[in-house]
Amino acid sequence: MSTATMPMILVVEDDQGAREIAAMILEAEGYRVLAANGGMQALDLLSGSEQVDLIFSDINMPGGMDGIQLARRIADLAGQLPVVLTSGHSLNSFRDFPTNAAFLAKPYNRQALLGAMRQHLSA
Repeated sequence: MSTATMPMILVVEDDQGAREIAAMILEAEGYRVLAANGGMQALDLLSGSEQVDLIFSDINMPGGMDGIQLARRIADLAGQLPVVLTSGHSLNSFRDFPTNAAFLAKPYNRQALLGAMRQHLSA
């Protein structure tokens, strides 16, 4: 598969180091990556010309829109777009977790990240 046909993943993470590591892992696997430092920037990128195939977002982010709010906005805008949310807090600590999102616990390793991407891109 050529790079142009590989899925585009939007990584949304306010921690620059975590965002860069996730992007590096995904790019090394051949995925195309866009990166945003928060929910508002992610929505701006989604309204651009690049087609995004999956959103991978941290839940706890400053700036007025966390990952859960972002997932809900994505459900309204692009209903079938897969969303994988990540956090160092357990899934049970989030009331009203969005039904359109999957959960990946932090810290995650390379295999867990890539496995979640493959699973939700093929769903």
